Amino acid sequence: MKKAALGFALALFLLARAGAWEQVTSPRVLVLYPRPELAAYARMVDRRAEAALDVLEPLFGSRPGRVVLRVNDRIDFFNAYASTVPRRSVELLAPVPAGGLIDLRSPSITYLLLVHELTHTRQLTYTEKPGGKKGLRLGMVTELSAPMPPAWFVEGIATYMESRFTGGGRLDWGYTQALINGLLAEEGAFPSLAEMSLYTYRDWPGGWTRYLLGVRFVDYLIEKHGWQAVLQTLQQYNGGVLLHPSFSSAWRAAAGTSLEDEWRAWKDSEMRRQAAYASVALPFSPLLEKGAQPAVSPDLEKLAYTKDGGVWVARADGTSPRRLAHVRPQRLWWADANTLLYSRYVREGDGAVSDVFKLDVTSGRETRLTHGGHARLAAPAANGCFYYVRSRVGEPDALASNCKGKSALLWKAAAGERLLGLAISPGGRVALAVWRGGNVDIALFEAGRLRYLTAGRLAVEPPAPAPDPCAGAGAKLGPCAAREHYQHLDPVWNGDYELLFRADEGGVFDLYRLDLPTARVSRLSVLPGGAEGYSAAADGYVVATLGPRGSRLVRLEAAQIPVRATRSAAQQGQDEIEITKDTDQQQSPYSPWASLAPYGWLFYPAVYGSQPAFEVGVFGLDDSGQYSYRLSAGYAPLSTGPLGGAYAYLDAGWNAGVDLVGRTAPLGFTLRAGSWPGPFGIEAGLRVGLASSGYLDRWNWRAGAAAGPAWRNSGLALEWNGGLRFGLEERDPWGYLKNGLYAGLTGGGDPAGYALGYAGAAWEPLEHLGAEARVFGGRGLAPGPGMAPAANSALVQARLRYSLKTAWRSSDGYLALERLTFAPGGRLWYDGGVGYGAELGVYADATFLYAAPLPLGLEVGYARGWWFKLGLGPW
Repeated sequence: MKKAALGFALALFLLARAGAWEQVTSPRVLVLYPRPELAAYARMVDRRAEAALDVLEPLFGSRPGRVVLRVNDRIDFFNAYASTVPRRSVELLAPVPAGGLIDLRSPSITYLLLVHELTHTRQLTYTEKPGGKKGLRLGMVTELSAPMPPAWFVEGIATYMESRFTGGGRLDWGYTQALINGLLAEEGAFPSLAEMSLYTYRDWPGGWTRYLLGVRFVDYLIEKHGWQAVLQTLQQYNGGVLLHPSFSSAWRAAAGTSLEDEWRAWKDSEMRRQAAYASVALPFSPLLEKGAQPAVSPDLEKLAYTKDGGVWVARADGTSPRRLAHVRPQRLWWADANTLLYSRYVREGDGAVSDVFKLDVTSGRETRLTHGGHARLAAPAANGCFYYVRSRVGEPDALASNCKGKSALLWKAAAGERLLGLAISPGGRVALAVWRGGNVDIALFEAGRLRYLTAGRLAVEPPAPAPDPCAGAGAKLGPCAAREHYQHLDPVWNGDYELLFRADEGGVFDLYRLDLPTARVSRLSVLPGGAEGYSAAADGYVVATLGPRGSRLVRLEAAQIPVRATRSAAQQGQDEIEITKDTDQQQSPYSPWASLAPYGWLFYPAVYGSQPAFEVGVFGLDDSGQYSYRLSAGYAPLSTGPLGGAYAYLDAGWNAGVDLVGRTAPLGFTLRAGSWPGPFGIEAGLRVGLASSGYLDRWNWRAGAAAGPAWRNSGLALEWNGGLRFGLEERDPWGYLKNGLYAGLTGGGDPAGYALGYAGAAWEPLEHLGAEARVFGGRGLAPGPGMAPAANSALVQARLRYSLKTAWRSSDGYLALERLTFAPGGRLWYDGGVGYGAELGVYADATFLYAAPLPLGLEVGYARGWWFKLGLGPW
């Protein structure tokens, strides 16, 4: 009877949400989408994914089973994430091109995105060993995933494929060349091979290193050694038994050369290209050593800009800078002499929406002007109004206005048009940057329609040719789309008849001027680091250009070089490339049952309160990522029960992250049934719970509560536990709290009962120096080393933290000691009596196998006697 009731409850649990998703299937692809309005979009994604697999499978080989694509319409920012656990899958986050993360020259941005992410699903499941042999299959959770290669290879190979097969891509992107030019402008600024390999690398250019430098290095290796050298390197890399070899040793075994020598030769080739750009550069004068998105105020007295994840303001000459707000705007505008206007992403629940804000320069107070508007590219207009672009996945872009808090729809873009830039002139003229089939042009919005101003390439050539993925050895990888597109971005008015914009025909993005009465175009800048942002000033222009240490602000006197525009009638591109192959699509409601079969097992240690245990778990997760379970059997050597220390239980959940693959969800459910270690030995029972996790803008929360009957040696009891945690946190890859705070409360019911409240905060004024503090207060628990459980107890800890960067790395970053962290501190506590003590923590912040942050720590202290602690991780 109990089994029947449990099965009935679980069936209702699954079926209650089964109808929330629908699916489109084809021979190799499954697309899941959350609402019926996205059906046409899902079918298009399916066709593009099948086309992407057509070009990738000849390179990596076919794989059994479908790849799962999930459309996430709760996220407004453009991105996607690939995973190979438990199955090959890609999460598509609002794939509307926004211009900041990716090259826009492909005739289909969706296709480019899919080629990139599906390359991850192919490369990271390429598990062949030397000679193409297959590995031993034991059914473990991760055995279908290959070892993780260095960061530059994982993202470099995916970025290479996006460039090779889509007509766009970041191999020859203007930002890529500008970044390399800036890094090579100063000795010692260019990352080493080891730094490029590390996922923990945070110095400039940080994450861009693995994408933009990685794609250039991968292209160099393929051109020199061919595609087979790449596959043979991956096979050698997969050849380890307990640990895989280093990537450089795998390359040497496959290609017969030193990867370090290859990296140096590639860097030399990039230096020659950079020298060509430097030879034609026009002079500029430094303004601020760090800054982006400059905006000069209407009275020409103030300069707003972004830096270090915040908005700053200074005098027009760059003096007296001060931070206004710790936010990341998409684009800064001055609404008036004392107010900034911008749109930015807001984390809400398990999603992120783009909305419009204003920021008072005097007080630093931020005010939200739209709520849930999917509003991008906000620009100020007359009489306190503003315009913005409304973008949402599966819908056409729309131009809207907002006056006195009321929004109005002005115009919807046609199929094949995406809005990427917006500016309003003093007289109310509306300029837009519009993507059409791989080209971005500047247009005026007049009388409800667009009038294009820059349709056609500018007659500007780069000083040195960019790498061509269609040439040389790359030409042997299959059909290659012609690289003939261009981008004219970021319109800005200078008066009512002069329009400024950025264009990439010169190899990097430079600044151009369009005189509307004469239709003449002039080039205003020739900067090796490109013009990544700009604003008209009293005596020229303030431009953000890439330098050796990041984006910096410079003052520029206009060059005024006449440029001829080449108009073409072939610029009426379609929104997505046409895929003529019949993909045999099927559309139907989604059911989780087919994908809930166990996908693998794992052996792992566990801890229940103070009881150590060892478990073997069998895991299941459906394709939507909502339904999950774990069937575990374990042994707790310090516990006793009917079978000694043996036990077994089932954890099941919806949106609760009980599987290896957790997720953020405003509400989830959990169910546990079976036996497990408790405070009085092995107990058996049934526990039902609620779980919640998510965001309120930059704040995050986690909450959960569970309760149910438990059978113990002493009889039947009602057991419960719960907790809430809330924080505003910025952490580094090793888990140290850099800046922010958190607080939480947890408690549970047993014969004694327990409760614990805690809070912590950290401040890092310098990159290597910070301070931390935390407080615990509880009942029935020992709050720290040297203290015993008490009816009531409290602990206060505070310490300084000093990090010393180290230069020790293996040649390609296989092993790395990134820094040493020293943390002296003190503590004060109450556990029936008052005590105090001191402590010292020493942490070796290392990286293992390129990807795994490994903070090895030793803490020593005195608290009613000496104590020490070895462990992984900081506090």
